Amino acid sequence: MSSATTYESTSTGHMCDMDWCVERTSLSIRNFGRRFYGCLQWAPTCKFFRWLDKNTCPRGRATAPLVHERFARYKANAVAARNERDEAYAREAEAWELLRKTKRKGDKTNPKLRIAKDKVYKYRVALFLSWTVLGVYFVFSNVFGGHCHTQLHLP
Repeated sequence: MSSATTYESTSTGHMCDMDWCVERTSLSIRNFGRRFYGCLQWAPTCKFFRWLDKNTCPRGRATAPLVHERFARYKANAVAARNERDEAYAREAEAWELLRKTKRKGDKTNPKLRIAKDKVYKYRVALFLSWTVLGVYFVFSNVFGGHCHTQLHLP
């Protein structure tokens, strides 16, 4: 690369010489694998390039469709993965919504459950007290003999 050789870019009037250019490889289908010199400031300011070879090599022509096919397959896989991710996000949002509804329904039934448990507790206390009173009555009636218990005989 000679520093004396200069090329003028067609887009901005930027003066490129071979010292400012780097060797690149084309990935387009028509020129796949073909080597060229391109400016270091390729995309933003300068579109200068110069082909190193005259034609695309036979290997580049043979591999271009394979590479583009593989790229298309990868792109399709990426789109499928993105769709699966979006579906997973949608299912997650539905699950959160169901959880929210279930919690709200649970909050509504919670007072009813508390009332039912309170009633069960009261019935247990009443049953315990009634049996305790009955037991105390029989103990005191037998100890003090205040009541005569008569046995009934069947004829």
